[in-house]
Amino acid sequence: MSHSFRRALAVVAAAIGVFTLSVVVGLQLAPEPRTQLDYLVIGSVATFLMLGTVFGLLLAVWLKPRNFLARRRPKETGAGGAPRD
Repeated sequence: MSHSFRRALAVVAAAIGVFTLSVVVGLQLAPEPRTQLDYLVIGSVATFLMLGTVFGLLLAVWLKPRNFLARRRPKETGAGGAPRD
């Protein structure tokens, strides 16, 4: 698998996980008997959280600068100007 495919798969898996978790939590918090409006609200909140997760992960994974948290040291040059290992 390519690196970009793995990243896309991770974003999709996180979106499905957040959606499922928020639906389960919403169903646990909503009192019985539930009406159609309760299911509408639970689904809307789950969708909102899922889209926020996808948006945040897309920003974090694809648009972040490569040295956002850890800056790489410049390569030291040896005596002849060649990079030292």
